Amino acid sequence: MKPVLILITAALSLSAPMASHAATMQMPDGTTMDMPMDQPPSGDPQQLISDVLRTMFETPDKPLAIGPVAVHGTWAIAGWQQDGRGGRILLQNGEHGWRPLLCSGDAIKEADALAKAGVPADVATALAAAVKDAEAHADLKTLQAFASFEGTVTLGAASVSAAHSGHEGHGK
Repeated sequence: MKPVLILITAALSLSAPMASHAATMQMPDGTTMDMPMDQPPSGDPQQLISDVLRTMFETPDKPLAIGPVAVHGTWAIAGWQQDGRGGRILLQNGEHGWRPLLCSGDAIKEADALAKAGVPADVATALAAAVKDAEAHADLKTLQAFASFEGTVTLGAASVSAAHSGHEGHGK
């Protein structure tokens, strides 16, 4: 498969001004992109996570389907599908709202992988269980799309040490 660059759009409109914050995304070809991370810091986690991911990755010609979203405390994993592809995104809620940390496939739904990615062990166990529960009613095609993401891509400046190669064919 040929590598495909992930294009990022920043079109989040906020009613109150916020300071601009950005994270850097390391692309498979070694280049980097800055990603705006502005968002309201509180509210429904499901909606906030969906808003962040749509702002970052959705385009008019490539809608982004998000869900299920499993949340435990300040950590979450969201399943996504776009343009025939899919995967899971690990997010953390902090001072500036929900921040995507990494994207992966089936590996990131396991407690051990979450712990290696920087999630505290007790939270990793609970989050892995929450993902299992959230995905229990997902159809086979959805789960196959999530599993199709190869490797792990670090999406921001985080304490994530699980960046690997093998992301060909994912993204936009």
